[in-house]
Amino acid sequence: MIFKCKNCGGNSVYHPEKKRMWCPHCESEDSEELIETEVMENCSNCGAPLEGVTEHTSALKCTHCGSYIILKERVEGKNRADLILPFAVSKEQAVEKLKEEFGKRLFTPDSFLSYSTLELMEGSYVPFWLYDYRSDVDYEGRATKVRVSRSGNTEITETSHYRVVRKLKIDFERIPVDASTRMEDDIMDLMEPYEYQALLNFEEKYMSGFDGEIYNFEEEEGEERAKQRAARDSEQLLNSTISGYSTNTTVHKNVSLRKEKASFALLPVWVYRYNFRGKEYIYHVNGQTGKIIGKTPTDKRKGFLYSATLGALIMVLCQCVNWIVGVL
Repeated sequence: MIFKCKNCGGNSVYHPEKKRMWCPHCESEDSEELIETEVMENCSNCGAPLEGVTEHTSALKCTHCGSYIILKERVEGKNRADLILPFAVSKEQAVEKLKEEFGKRLFTPDSFLSYSTLELMEGSYVPFWLYDYRSDVDYEGRATKVRVSRSGNTEITETSHYRVVRKLKIDFERIPVDASTRMEDDIMDLMEPYEYQALLNFEEKYMSGFDGEIYNFEEEEGEERAKQRAARDSEQLLNSTISGYSTNTTVHKNVSLRKEKASFALLPVWVYRYNFRGKEYIYHVNGQTGKIIGKTPTDKRKGFLYSATLGALIMVLCQCVNWIVGVL
């Protein structure tokens, strides 16, 4: 399926800044018309074979005509997302954020922020499972408070003993676990936080203009990661309620976790792949907040030239100083 402009027939896409559908050809807004097709192997616009389709691809750009195609059967039935967080950061804004982050770094390769390489940046909707958990925490401990005072030459130590009891009921909403095997888990964890209040019910139009995937594994396979995060955060919340004691010894502690539900959501990420001297560097930009994950490569030749130039300047400066001293 493809969204076409009713006015000019061009490919209408979702515009993150305008927060609406937009035709880049005639610049009309909200003029989209959904054209459906049952054929997944060919482009809905030009009919050419679609390249790069995997078993999880749900949306992609046609390499022949540049149109963004949504694969109908990958957005229906069990493959249909429950929620989507539309892109809020445009490609132009993502490029500017990269320039702000890396542009002033001395040894960044010249081609890193060149127009030709930045044009290769693509927006992608990454599949996530969002889990709701209920945590019941039952805790008992033995604690002390020690107070030391002096009376003349005598030091007095007073120890008070306490029974510490905590019963917490904690509701966790939308614990994220990325459901794409293409994306590294630690990278996606660093992309957080997303502002989930902006989540919307899924509509195909938000995918027009971007790549997309369906979940790569069922929700049961991601539960352990979500459960670990809920358990860790439950421990932190419990510990935050136990403070001000000199010592504390746990007598009993039980953290019971129960999954309430899981939702399939698509979250936005800009992906920039940069090749430098045979090595690929991948940068990720949070498509909602603009947060950047990635380290800039270093051009050693620029570093060598800088060092050589600096050394030559220092040598000239020293010679000038010696000459001045000699004259005086």
